[in-house]
Amino acid sequence: MMRQILKTKIKYCMPRRFLPLTIFVLLTVLRLLHASFEPGKWPAAFLARGSSGIAVMGLENGFIVNPALLVGQKSNNISLFYRNYYSLSDLNDFSIAARFRIFKIPLGVSFNQFGDRNYHEQTLSFNAAWTFVKNFSFGADVRLFLLNVRHYGQASAFGGSLGLHYRLSKKIAIAAIAGNLNEPRLNGRGGNIPVYFSTGLEVKPVNKLSLSFDIFKDNRFDFDFRYGLGYQVFSSIELLLGFRQQIHAFTAGIQIRKMMVHFGYALEMHPDLGISNAIEVGYVF
Repeated sequence: MMRQILKTKIKYCMPRRFLPLTIFVLLTVLRLLHASFEPGKWPAAFLARGSSGIAVMGLENGFIVNPALLVGQKSNNISLFYRNYYSLSDLNDFSIAARFRIFKIPLGVSFNQFGDRNYHEQTLSFNAAWTFVKNFSFGADVRLFLLNVRHYGQASAFGGSLGLHYRLSKKIAIAAIAGNLNEPRLNGRGGNIPVYFSTGLEVKPVNKLSLSFDIFKDNRFDFDFRYGLGYQVFSSIELLLGFRQQIHAFTAGIQIRKMMVHFGYALEMHPDLGISNAIEVGYVF
């Protein structure tokens, strides 16, 4: 799959004199981005916490990474998201998500597109969550993966994931995710979509301060240890910080909830590739 991407981009996008640099950047970036439908590419608050927070019930649009978090989202919401990777014009994410309730069951739906006119990945996700025991929530999602590579055709697959969240006390919560358990493949051609597992912990040592720690593992790479912090400066403003051990990247961001509007911003500082920016805007009703 990576060879196809490189051939397409080299042929259609880059002058020949930039060929060595192009190959290096694309190989490096695609390796770091887990190019084949990388899980956990948004929401903004999750990215700003160092891609951690699957146990944080107050994480805005957290159901996208852990469907069990839908239980804690009482209001309806529709959100738009945009992310650019390392100031490269061809590496962008566009997403839309909504959460709502039907017969008191919290539901969510999201659509994500990554790439450009030569190569793009699309993911359509449907989420639901339930509470059977006090302080314990269970969530599930079904995802349709679509891949389109110009001049190389299309491929698709279905995946299913499960998420859990349990609040041990007012100050401690734990969570777990098992992603793509059915081991989806893109039309059986290889280029497997990753099967992944994640466990998370949230601790609130003092009022207004939330600490998160996640351990992430997929079937292609080593363990990734992720650390996050959220501090409620005002009732409507939360500052976020984080660190991803696998790529040695520091992150920061902000969440603002005012009246019926939600705004999120995330910044990732990679030691070699530079800065990524993500913006999220939502309407709460």
